[in-house]
This record gives sequence, structure tokens and C-alpha cells, in this order.
Amino acid sequence: MDKYVIGIDIGGTNLRGALVDGNEKIVEQLKIASDADLGIERLIENLTGFVKKIRGDNVISGIGIGIPGIIDSEKGVITAAPNIAHVKDYPIRDALAERLGGDTKLVIENDANMVGLGEWRAGAGKDVDTMIMMTIGTGLGGSIILDGKLWSGAHGMGGEIGHITVNPGGPLCNCGNYGCLESYASAWAIRRMVSEALEDGSRDTSLRNSFRNTDPDDLPERVMEAALGGDELALSIWEEVGKALGIAIASLQNMLDVEMVVLGGGVANAWELFIDTAKKEAYRRGFKAPMEKLSIKKSVLGDDAGIIGAAYLALNNLRPD
Repeated sequence: MDKYVIGIDIGGTNLRGALVDGNEKIVEQLKIASDADLGIERLIENLTGFVKKIRGDNVISGIGIGIPGIIDSEKGVITAAPNIAHVKDYPIRDALAERLGGDTKLVIENDANMVGLGEWRAGAGKDVDTMIMMTIGTGLGGSIILDGKLWSGAHGMGGEIGHITVNPGGPLCNCGNYGCLESYASAWAIRRMVSEALEDGSRDTSLRNSFRNTDPDDLPERVMEAALGGDELALSIWEEVGKALGIAIASLQNMLDVEMVVLGGGVANAWELFIDTAKKEAYRRGFKAPMEKLSIKKSVLGDDAGIIGAAYLALNNLRPD
């Protein structure tokens, strides 16, 4: 009988997942509402229904789940999750196992780690053994692959690349620190930079007319369009994004000497507007030898990266070392 696993990516709005066979081939995909804003019990209810629907009559050997937040993967506990209402130190693995029954193995990880695993296994990094992933979305998540294995750190907090300090005198970050990478390279950072520039009142920019009427999640795309049209403010914002990324990449490469850095997430769609600045800054600040050997690539799996990473981790958990 074929072995199947399920890979799931939990978002604040949707649950996305896939049924995957033992050869790591996606058999079926599904997306439903997560209702994460309604609380953990509602999310567990939706997760249970999701698993039962996508598995059908197939025997499931393992389930991998990527969750945004601080995850204790060893214990299967959500320590904290910004997109799930009323959750702290919640034993999600046990709670889900109780509802599903049977002996299906459940693997829980931070969603950015799952994205990195997916890109390493089947995407931009499939031919390397050491890789750093930066997922640039609303915030900036990260993951580290060393010698073909996910590095989660001694306490499950490894890979928090978004909170590398790139400017000690920079703006307040959501984490409480000042000048984090996330406060320069993320969707909310772009909103901050546009807002501050417009408050100044002296900048002539097409963004002034569209800022108030643009959904916050769509603003990076508007800034990208404005930059492609030659808007000076928009171009300067992407230059700031690139500089911050370059500083972080140089620091990471000096420390870890990996083969590849992969950049993904919605903000990475503006690749051509920031990547040259990022590379220039990284090469200027990093040690010459490891920087010359470093490959910096855009992700290729898109929204499927987290699902593929979760499925791979579930399959890998079934295989002997």
C-alpha cells in the first residue's frame, strides 16, 4: 500500500495543503478558510475537517504543519502565534492527534522553516547542501539549512533573520528592538517608509494619491508599479530595502558561509528593483572569498514552498536515518 503524507501551511486567512505520495509528488491540493482570528479551537476544528477531507480513503502516515509564530517543534506546542487569537503554550500536536485518532505522526514547525525546506528540497536550492531562506512578506521570516538539515537552534528559535539589527538607530520594530531587518525589508516596513515620506509633505510622488485608498497588503505592489514608472520616492524605498537585505546577507555569509541565499515572499516580486542594490551592499560588506562563491536567487515555488516543506518533513520523519 502506498504511503501518503499531508503537508499543511496555516495562514491567518487560509489553510492550504496537499496530499503527497512517498515519492514527494503532490496528488491533490486543497484550500479552506482557517478562521485563525476566531481562536485556536475553531482553527483545530477546521484543521481536523481539512485533514479528513484531503486524505479521503487513503492511509496517512504523517502530517507536517507549518505555523507562523514561535513553535516548540519537539513538544508540538505553539508558544505564541500572532495570527491565531487567544493562543499561548498550546499543545496543538496532542489536540489534533486526539481528534484524528489512529497513530498518524504529526510534525509541527514554524512556517518560515517549512518554506525554506520546500525551496531547498524542490525549488531554487535543490542542488545545494547549505542555504539561507528569507521570506519577505508582511514581516520577514527566515530559515537555515546546514548540511542538508534544518537548523532550528538550541531552543527552536534559530533562523529569526528578520530581527538581525541592520541599523542600531533605526525605527522601532514589532519585536521591541530598533533597526531590525524586518523594519526595512517587509510589507509593513514599506508602509512605514511611504507614510513617513508623505507626512513630510515635500516629496512629489504618485503614491500620495493612492496611499490612503490602497489596501495595506497591496501597497508593496503599488510601490513597485510606481518605481517602474520612475517615481523617485518609490525607487528610493526599494533602494532602502536592498541595502538592508545586503547588510544582513553579508553578516550571515560571514558567519555561516553557505552556498545560497534564497529570497521569497510577496515583496520579492519587486526583485529587479532591489536585488542589484542588495548584491552590491552584500559584496561591499562581506568577506571577499565566501561572497564570490555565494549564489543569491529568487524562490521558484511561490505559495507551494511551505506545503512542500511540510510534506517533506512529514516524510522524512517516517524514514530511518
